[in-house]
Amino acid sequence: QSGHYGRGTKCVAGYYNSETNQTSCLACSPGSYTPVSGSVSCAGCDAGTFADRNGTTSCSNCSAGQFSEANATMCTLCQAGTYSSSNGSTNCSLCVAGSSTEGARGSTKCSSCEPGSHASTTGSATCSVCHAGSAAAKSAAVNCTACAAGKYSAANATTCTECAAGHFAADEGSPTCAECAKGTFAGATGMTVCTACSTGSYQDKTGATSCTECAKGSYQDKTGGKICTSCPNSRTYTTYTEGSKKASDCQGPLLTYTVSKLAAPKTVTDTANVTVSGTITVTATKGDWYIRNNQHPYTEYYTVKQGHKQAIKGSKLVLMLEPVMANVFCYKESEGYGLYFAGYQNTDAAGNACQDGSSCRNPDSSTTGPHCKVKSGSSVVDSPCGIPTCVWDVACAAGDGTGYRGNASSVAVDGASYACQAWDSDRPHVNFFKPNAFRTATYGVAAHNLCRNPDPRNIQTPWCYTSSIWVRSASCGVARCDETYKYFN
Repeated sequence: QSGHYGRGTKCVAGYYNSETNQTSCLACSPGSYTPVSGSVSCAGCDAGTFADRNGTTSCSNCSAGQFSEANATMCTLCQAGTYSSSNGSTNCSLCVAGSSTEGARGSTKCSSCEPGSHASTTGSATCSVCHAGSAAAKSAAVNCTACAAGKYSAANATTCTECAAGHFAADEGSPTCAECAKGTFAGATGMTVCTACSTGSYQDKTGATSCTECAKGSYQDKTGGKICTSCPNSRTYTTYTEGSKKASDCQGPLLTYTVSKLAAPKTVTDTANVTVSGTITVTATKGDWYIRNNQHPYTEYYTVKQGHKQAIKGSKLVLMLEPVMANVFCYKESEGYGLYFAGYQNTDAAGNACQDGSSCRNPDSSTTGPHCKVKSGSSVVDSPCGIPTCVWDVACAAGDGTGYRGNASSVAVDGASYACQAWDSDRPHVNFFKPNAFRTATYGVAAHNLCRNPDPRNIQTPWCYTSSIWVRSASCGVARCDETYKYFN
């Protein structure tokens, strides 16, 4: 009978016989089994189990990390991004978002994505690193967070970093911060924009954390300046403070002249020589000017005050056009801190207008130098005008030496040095130039023994009477002012 063979012997477990009168039993094929003897057929392995050889009496469970369908001869590894955590699995589960199998097959579990990476979908085989400009601070991130404006990150970042001072990031998700352009700055970290330099300042480098005030002698009248504009002449012009904001802050001499009615006007801002054949008309636009005969500069000259004109005729006449710098655009500190300053400036150093139409003066010899009264809130206060101190006629002697107010007080004669005699003394020599109001104001002679020149008709350099009975007077050897000396500090 079926299930038997020969003379009625039962087929053993794992074998079967579906027909009668058989001399042998058939082995169950892989993927099937029979657990009892005398079987007329084999059963297929259930899903999650397998039988990998003939004559099997039972099916084996698939190991964790594997699965099978019914009638399986072998188990299949879970694909990357899936897992099975127990034996006998009929299928594999997808890794949840924020986790992966790290690229491996046959996984029994999924691993959470490390900080700085993410898995945005289920079934991810691997976690993706956060791209530059984003970050994930915690593990198991589903998505990376874009860096806020003002911050940045490299790839695989756990946090975003604030832009350093001098840099900025205008948009979210920036992989890097950009340097501030010339003319701008970022003074703090985490900036989304750079700030334009204000008027009166500049920045000539990229990546700056601040702007620099324009130096004296220059100005910037626009925001975002990369450089400052220099005043018309670096020798004769300056500004009274750093950080000047407009061209009119530049203070210095300006002379306009024409050599004929049809000629275009020309301007000069420093000493210049002009040859005249006919008539020259000069206008002192800013400051006072000397118009000197170049052949006799200290005996034949005109003084043209600011706002006035002078016409001069000549034939091949060489004229020296010379600005009056001392006590107009600078003051002599040694002369009562600008006691005789007579410039036309009518604002203080900050640009505030002097009250009642007055100009900067120092009648009380204040150590602050020339000043004026300005309005400050509801009060009127004295405020310094910022006038620079003179170098010409202090460190050196200009012209005929009458304006010299330096500190030289000795002479050298035949290798010997002698101290100067005081101007208010007759010892050891009778003095014909004792101080009086005129000589003090004009030549600087006073109750001191400093070198001066109260006698320009005969001498064109500072001198003094000496303290030696054998040497009545002598030149003090003060250096002549020339282009190697600046006009003012």
